[in-house]
Amino acid sequence: MATERPPSALVLRSPFVDLASVGQRHYPFLPVRWLLRDEFPTKDAVARVKAPVTVLFGAEDSIVPAEQSREVAQAAGARTIEVPGADHNDPVFSDGPELIDAIAGAIR
Repeated sequence: MATERPPSALVLRSPFVDLASVGQRHYPFLPVRWLLRDEFPTKDAVARVKAPVTVLFGAEDSIVPAEQSREVAQAAGARTIEVPGADHNDPVFSDGPELIDAIAGAIR
């Protein structure tokens, strides 16, 4: 959506490179790329976003590996906020200071 309607700023929380990359990690025994109808190529799309981007993610994310979020951040030339020890659904991503900082930094 940010590529079609440019925002003033964009905050991504635990972004994945593309949906198949996450699926393949969790289901290595399935041909995930062949089964998915939607690709959700986050890394490719975010590289076209003209707005400032902030990527927030947990260092211990068990759903979306931190290395994927780092890869998306690099493609976007994003500000990166890595939360040490945080997993994907930890409360810090709902109302923690890191989330507040990411949003506040994006709107400044």
